[in-house]
Amino acid sequence: MDQSEARTAPLVQPDHGHHVGWKSAGIILFTFAAPSAVMAVPFAIANAGYAGGMILCIILTWASVAGANMLLEMKLLYPHCETLGDLGKEVIGRWTQIWGNVIQLGNFCLFMPCALSFVAQSLYSIGTLGPLGDCIDYYVWVVAGICLLSTQVRSFDNVNVFTTIAFLCSIGMVVTMVVGAFQYEHTPRIPAQWFGNPEPDPGLRLIRLASGFTINAWAFIPAFLTVELSTCMPNPVDFKKSLLLAGGLNVVLFVIVGSIVVVRWGYNVGEVIAITAGVGAFVPGNVINTLFNAFQLGGNFVCYMLDSVPLARFCQETWAPNFKDTWTMPDILRYLGYTLPTFFVALLLSTFAPSIDTLVDFVTALTIPWVTQIYPAVLYWKFLHGRAADNIECGLEDPIKKSEKITVALVFTVGCISFCACMLKAVGYLALDELRPSFQIGCNNWLIWKWSGN
Repeated sequence: MDQSEARTAPLVQPDHGHHVGWKSAGIILFTFAAPSAVMAVPFAIANAGYAGGMILCIILTWASVAGANMLLEMKLLYPHCETLGDLGKEVIGRWTQIWGNVIQLGNFCLFMPCALSFVAQSLYSIGTLGPLGDCIDYYVWVVAGICLLSTQVRSFDNVNVFTTIAFLCSIGMVVTMVVGAFQYEHTPRIPAQWFGNPEPDPGLRLIRLASGFTINAWAFIPAFLTVELSTCMPNPVDFKKSLLLAGGLNVVLFVIVGSIVVVRWGYNVGEVIAITAGVGAFVPGNVINTLFNAFQLGGNFVCYMLDSVPLARFCQETWAPNFKDTWTMPDILRYLGYTLPTFFVALLLSTFAPSIDTLVDFVTALTIPWVTQIYPAVLYWKFLHGRAADNIECGLEDPIKKSEKITVALVFTVGCISFCACMLKAVGYLALDELRPSFQIGCNNWLIWKWSGN
């Protein structure tokens, strides 16, 4: 492979003979965020209300599917584009390539420490491990090596087995959570509302509503993988079916599972279901707790892997465009080296970020609405105008259809509202004492900094 060929090597390798079918692609889209979403779904329904949460879920899922379909239509016209940034460059220019890479790869890079922390928290919640005690940072370091190995899969062609495991883990989390909801009572239980939440203070009520919006926003994000994943499908047009499958699973997760748990345990569930106070299901040693966190451990491990695939490949193509991409020991070690910088960034942030929850909030606001709705709408609007101009030049009358204009406008509007809601949640949780998380760097025996805000 010469250097010019290597520079165009895709993030996925369809020519290796390992193709992803539309059902597998749908499972990958769903499991990309599902293991993290499952544990927060009841909180989203509780804070937006039964009907309000369902409506939010359906609107955001539709907008996410529509945005991904826009990217797919452009990808089919420009099949040589292998990344979101490549597509932006082809449709508009260099600045949109940079914009696309920043919001997509920036999310991958900054969510990796969150996924790493989620894996470590799951392991800790199953039970403390001897000398590690209750220091979460130690658990992060224990699971870090395994997470590093997961970055070596290189391609979405190679993740089918792992995403199947993540899908089964997500189902396991759902089953144990629902069983726990029926076996254990929640005391005290505050009834949820059909719309909004019962907080008496208007400001607090609004921020709580925004938190429900935020969870819906990051629970289903197909646009992050549309260009890359459709590349390794034998028939990329089938990706539309993948989107419908993944979107349907997401709606079922929120509407059915979230509502069941909230009906049983009320409005005052934890932002992560396992931290709900006053519930006997989630205490160390309880079977429900052990199973739930074991499934969560496996699911979030795969989430870390899926985040790493396009990010690691981007680093390799940037730093070593002539990489031969074989499975010989020298190439395995080289690729491991290409993944180390982003791995160390994830490890450092998960150890030294004062609050992973705050990091998740701001990463969500600054990247997810932009990738899932705003960026696709901007590209597609330019794409439609370019197509219309070409048709007029050729003597054809094919103006932009009214339905296309409405779809682009709705997706763009939903993205802007989503950004505002996610940012409101991120800033609101820092501004209000009753919502502000505690900040800490280090553990009790090597504490660097701690602030509770009291």
